Amino acid sequence: MSYRRRRFSAATVFFALLSLALGIALYLKSRPVAPPSPPVAKVPSPGRSIAPSARSPVAVSPRPPVAPSVSVEPRIAVLIDDLGNDRAALERVVRWSEPVAGAVLPQLSGSTSAAEELARSGKEVLLHLPMEPKGFPGVRPGPGVVLVSQSDAEIRRTIAEDLASVPRAAGVNNHMGSLATADRRVMGVVASELSRRRLFFVDSRTTDATVAAEAAAAVGVPCVSRRVFLDDVQTEAAVARSLEELVTRARAEGFALAIGHPHPATLAVLERELPHMNRRGVRLVKVSELVR
Repeated sequence: MSYRRRRFSAATVFFALLSLALGIALYLKSRPVAPPSPPVAKVPSPGRSIAPSARSPVAVSPRPPVAPSVSVEPRIAVLIDDLGNDRAALERVVRWSEPVAGAVLPQLSGSTSAAEELARSGKEVLLHLPMEPKGFPGVRPGPGVVLVSQSDAEIRRTIAEDLASVPRAAGVNNHMGSLATADRRVMGVVASELSRRRLFFVDSRTTDATVAAEAAAAVGVPCVSRRVFLDDVQTEAAVARSLEELVTRARAEGFALAIGHPHPATLAVLERELPHMNRRGVRLVKVSELVR
């Protein structure tokens, strides 16, 4: 049996291919398309980090908002020196509700009772340690004085006797001492004794040559320095100006310590102004809160 070979023209082939292409296009267009699957995040195995590809940027979650830093309220502290002999002044200070501190002179007839009353009223008690001033013995700090001529053992014994007469003392500050606080050996012995007893030190800064803060830092004794004397001039107007200077320094430096004395003008201004210090944008705190 013989077969005849069919021949197709080029036009026939073209139209056939065109029809096939159109049919495929219509099929793809009419077929429903499934939504794309979400990308699967790669979880790194424990202890292994995966570096992001340079070509594929990694989506980074936005950082949580950072709370604005809270400004620290300026702090002030007030220390009343020379307590121990003036009974009327002590009773006024004891009645105050504000957290002032009292520095009690040692080895006086009223030293122990003054320290006890201050502590019972919630006030911080400091030993007001007499230390040798320039001009000694013409200028005399009183009993229990630390002298530059004393040996290390004598200085330690003097401090022990003074502390025994001022019970419940949390710290020490110098009474006078313009010569002794500038002496590195003397202040080294004082600081080491305070370190052993875990007491803080307030440098009254009776001289610009003081090395008290350096000596305290060398043995880890918390220490703060006086910034303002309230009553170099003993009038209410002068004390009020000094109190304003204290507030100004605290605002500029974050904190400031003032030392006053039981003079009538000083006590009158403090009684009037201390209850309202928060109105000036400062907070009155204990002396121990300022020691570094």
